[in-house]
Amino acid sequence: MMHPAVYEALVLAVMGLSGVGIGLLLGIRQPIPLVIAALGVTTVIRVWSAFAVWSIGAPEWNLEAWSAASAVLAIVAAALRWQHWRQAAVALAVFGGLSIVALSTKYLLDIGERHHSDVSGVLGMAIVVIQGDLDDLSNVAGSYKRGIAYPLMLALGPEGRVLGGFTPLIFLMTVLLAGWLAREVLPPSVSSRVVWAATLAVGAFSITVPIFRAAMFYLNGHTLMGFGVLLLVGGLLLARRENQFGVIPTIFVLCGGVIGVTARIEGVVMVLVVFAALAGQQFWAEPVERIRLFLVISLTGLSLTWWMSSLQSPVLERVGLPNQALSLLVLLSIVGAALVASNWVDAVRRFFRPTVAIILGLLLARVVWESDDPISLLLAQWPNLGLGAGGWATAAHVFIGSTIVLGVFRRSSDYRLLLALSWLFIGAILYSKTFDGGFGREGFYDSVNRMWLHVMPTILLTTLVGYSEILRSAIRRDSDHTFRLSKAKKMVRAE
Repeated sequence: MMHPAVYEALVLAVMGLSGVGIGLLLGIRQPIPLVIAALGVTTVIRVWSAFAVWSIGAPEWNLEAWSAASAVLAIVAAALRWQHWRQAAVALAVFGGLSIVALSTKYLLDIGERHHSDVSGVLGMAIVVIQGDLDDLSNVAGSYKRGIAYPLMLALGPEGRVLGGFTPLIFLMTVLLAGWLAREVLPPSVSSRVVWAATLAVGAFSITVPIFRAAMFYLNGHTLMGFGVLLLVGGLLLARRENQFGVIPTIFVLCGGVIGVTARIEGVVMVLVVFAALAGQQFWAEPVERIRLFLVISLTGLSLTWWMSSLQSPVLERVGLPNQALSLLVLLSIVGAALVASNWVDAVRRFFRPTVAIILGLLLARVVWESDDPISLLLAQWPNLGLGAGGWATAAHVFIGSTIVLGVFRRSSDYRLLLALSWLFIGAILYSKTFDGGFGREGFYDSVNRMWLHVMPTILLTTLVGYSEILRSAIRRDSDHTFRLSKAKKMVRAE
């Protein structure tokens, strides 16, 4: 019988080969984006292939469908994109290296997971229902709150076991994505040593935060959700930098959108926030960019509705809508995406993100106003974020303090956008929780406390960009002072 570590290594190899291949087919040529996209696209293929077999009533084929799709795409990529073998080799080497580290944490260091009742539900769904190929998918349909993408990926593990290396791999990919985005977003005038100094400082602090350390081994969809959100944010930032919706931003946003709406049900609100910010940009001049925007929004919306229809999920009933509303959601995904991508709304695009922010603020205000105890509701997360009861230590204090120290208006537009998105994500998390009652409670096991993991990678990127900018300014001031002092000394000598 094959050792579980070898089996997992083979599965991760398939993920890397097919993911890098798809990235090449779609037009990515840079190694690091290929590595990051590989994890995103292989997750999307896994989700879509499972929905396909569930829709035709053949759940026993879910592993075979993903394996076949992955193999075919890898072979097609090798045949059509063989001339880019160098970029593929570098990307596969990085993906393989990260996979080895992820597997080593489980099979060499024997690091366990953080357990609680939600983890038991995820494990049961992955091993018993999905991996067990049960015909009765009612348990999966009824567990929509925890999402489906993460259990589907875990179910790729050996028989009777989850894919243990997947969660550490997500964490490592998230860190890689944040670091790469920081370097890409910052102007060339910011030296690499400045970025490294900021990264080391932020990294050293992050290690002191208990929940940050636990995230690498926490068996729940929160870490995957954080990766998906950072993909969305990264696609937006790259599009702004290029002033066009190019290939890499499109793939990042599509993967982030599909992961966002299938990893956790509350991710729908966070995805909408980024879509509003993306559609609110002013660079939609070329028809191909509008087509890409339409495809990204429509495929994300259709992925959500496909999840509901393939499992006959009761999620619509939970939010007070009849099941017939599913057809309207499908229509809205297509028509709404077409409208947002059209030139009919160009005159009001700049109002998209502010409008979403205002609506979200009003919804939260109404929840507080209608509460029996508004003060207690507002302070529900204070023990977790303020007193560190939820494992966040002083992370919230440092984030708020950094915002004040860095200064909003003295920083770049990218930093200001990241900061605005971070706060909007926090509001989206609180609002989505109101469907489940309140703003959470004290302790690590509170779902809201763990949902902060969704926004943590974006806050990490925000902090990296902000401190890199302030370090560059400090170094520039010191250089200018040294230059002026040297010039003055030369003038004195000349006299």
